[in-house]
Amino acid sequence: MDIRTATQMEKARRSAIAISTLLVVLMLGITTTFIAMSFIKRGNHNSPVEDSNLVSGPSIPTVTASWVMPVNAAGVTILKAADFDMPQYNNTTKWYEFDLGYTLGADAGTSVVACYDGTVTSVVESGDASTGKLIRIKHADNVETVYSSLDEINVAVGDKVKSGDKIGTVGTSGNYEVFDMPHVRLMAYKNGKPVNPENFVEFPGNENK
Repeated sequence: MDIRTATQMEKARRSAIAISTLLVVLMLGITTTFIAMSFIKRGNHNSPVEDSNLVSGPSIPTVTASWVMPVNAAGVTILKAADFDMPQYNNTTKWYEFDLGYTLGADAGTSVVACYDGTVTSVVESGDASTGKLIRIKHADNVETVYSSLDEINVAVGDKVKSGDKIGTVGTSGNYEVFDMPHVRLMAYKNGKPVNPENFVEFPGNENK
């Protein structure tokens, strides 16, 4: 075999090796791409974002608190209703004046509850004779409620309360006005100014304004 023939055979052999190597690389590339695409498709199918059952599933309803009376309506007697329009006679001061709160009579020891969700901002265990034991609760939108003439107090400053949570009991510790039965006096404030509690709480015989 002469040198020229050997050289040509060597070139042919190298070309064959190169072509074979290129084919192997191409096949590996195609196989890898196919496998990767399969995983991507499978991952997208199981993705929580695109899972139609999760996206369109039922939503959790939002529970909204409601305003309630500070004592159970079934056992309450409205001794005096708030009146911002006409002065009323006060049996204690012996004078006509605007009554800015509701006085609700009930049996001694009857539970007094928070009228709405809020935070206790003030607790007075030994108030003056007019208010007696007192609790003040701050609600949303700069609304406050004040409960006075209590017997027991079951909350402390900083406590978070929900609508209907017990905060104390009906008593006779305050004598803003003389009454023949234990009671709780409720007042409401908006931005620091007295407002009629009827704006928030529905009392028997009255509709919210």
